[in-house]
Amino acid sequence: MSLLTVLFFVIWQAVARQTDTLNQVMERLTELEKTPQTNNTRLLEDQLHSLKLRLNNQGKTINDLLEQLQPVAKREENYSQPQAEPWRMQAEPPASLTPPPPGLTP
Repeated sequence: MSLLTVLFFVIWQAVARQTDTLNQVMERLTELEKTPQTNNTRLLEDQLHSLKLRLNNQGKTINDLLEQLQPVAKREENYSQPQAEPWRMQAEPPASLTPPPPGLTP
C-alpha cells in the first residue's frame, strides 16, 4: 500500500509540473501573439509614412517637370501653327505636271 501511495504522489507531482509548464507556455504564447501585432502595426505605419513621403516627392517632381515643359510646348505650338497654314493653302500641282495614270497613256 505504501508503494502505491508513493507512486500516486509522484504521478500527482508530475501532472502538477506539466500543468504549470503548460500554463507558462500558454502565457508566453499569448504574449508573443500580442507582440508581433504591435510590431506589425508599427512597421505598417512606418511604411505608409515613407510611401506618403515618396508620393509627395514624386508629385513635386512631376509638377516641376510640367512647369518646365509648358514653355517648350508653347514654343512648339507657336512654331507649328505658322508652318501649318502654308501647307494648307498650297494649291495642287497643275495637271500638265502630273503623270497620266498607267492604263491611259496616249
